[in-house]
Amino acid sequence: MTYTLSESSEMLEETLKMYEEVGDKWLKGEKTVDKTLQTTLQFYNVIVLASYFCKSYSMVAYFTCKAMQLSLQRGLCDHTPLALIQFTTVLNKDENAMLC
Repeated sequence: MTYTLSESSEMLEETLKMYEEVGDKWLKGEKTVDKTLQTTLQFYNVIVLASYFCKSYSMVAYFTCKAMQLSLQRGLCDHTPLALIQFTTVLNKDENAMLC
């Protein structure tokens, strides 16, 4: 699978659009007990860290967006805060902030 930086930018825009549609009510929602969501987010978060250390920014962006999109669609869980932090880090990345 090849994933480019331009595709990462498109996915970031798509995720931001999803967030705008859901709005702040998403952050005030009830915590879900969906085990599939929790396991998937935990997996995505680990893959993001591995991708970061492998210096693959496009994969960091991809899995961060996937984690956020899943949370936006299915609700909050224990692993959502880390996904949100990773997502904001990707959004705020500049050339010197992340050595990828």
